Amino acid sequence: MTSLPSADKPGPSRPTAFPHESPRHKAELFWVFNHLTLLGVGGVLPFAQRILVEDKRWLSNGEFVEMLSLSQVLPGPNLINLALMVGQHFFGWRGAAVALAGMLVAPLVLIFLVAIAYAQYASTPAVTHALRECRPWWPDW
Repeated sequence: MTSLPSADKPGPSRPTAFPHESPRHKAELFWVFNHLTLLGVGGVLPFAQRILVEDKRWLSNGEFVEMLSLSQVLPGPNLINLALMVGQHFFGWRGAAVALAGMLVAPLVLIFLVAIAYAQYASTPAVTHALRECRPWWPDW
């Protein structure tokens, strides 16, 4: 009786096993997760797997699947939970904080820039006209 090939073992889909690597420093961890958060809104887990498993080779496919499955049962966004686990795996609680910062800094900066632009241009006729019909779907109370 033959056993099924493991995700970590070489097989038809994985001709050779690769050695594990790790981030050289916390800044690399920060920029990788910052890049991931800028790839899109929702649905970036396939990109995360490609970057963390195939490109950077920080995790094996089995380790990624284990971390992802745990991140799905924990409260909060999956990729945020995954970033915390990967950061903790390599650099302890400081790595978790750095990976979390990498995930949150870019969206925070973008929201601040939009808020500043809105505060500057909210009274202009073009912005007023564009936002006039933007209303919530529920009726006014």
